[in-house]
Amino acid sequence: MTTNLIYGLRETAIKWADSAQTPDNNLTLSALAAGAGRVGVRHDFGATAGARDFIWRSTIQMATAGVVGETIDLYASTSDGTNPDGEEGTADAALGSTDSLTNMTYVGSVRIDTTSIDTDITASGRVRLDERYVSIVVHNNTADALKTDTAVHSVTLTPVADQIQAAV
Repeated sequence: MTTNLIYGLRETAIKWADSAQTPDNNLTLSALAAGAGRVGVRHDFGATAGARDFIWRSTIQMATAGVVGETIDLYASTSDGTNPDGEEGTADAALGSTDSLTNMTYVGSVRIDTTSIDTDITASGRVRLDERYVSIVVHNNTADALKTDTAVHSVTLTPVADQIQAAV
């Protein structure tokens, strides 16, 4: 009996960050206020077949001593090209209403794990996105602002495509 192995093939990461980092898509997170949210520029994965599973990774820094356990929450506003989830738009802009997050795909959270400032706080995970278009949305669900710095905050999605190996 022959079997086929299926490997996860990591493709080129897609980055959302402040424009000073020269990201693939702008997402201004410098000084994001407590309770505020931000929508990143919409990314087009293209019309051809592609990965549906992604590894996400986000790094942030707090402006003041954060409260351990609070979260920075990440969402994906997917779209058919006309109507984005939550109807929050497709440009780098302030989140209009946190109520719209309920209509987006929850990606994951960066949990505050230190009270130190000028310290990277990083988390990662996996998410499945089936639509052609996506904007990353960040909600600062903490009592403190993010650090005023255009070089430290980012969110990346790394596509992981299934690759079927020859039968063995």
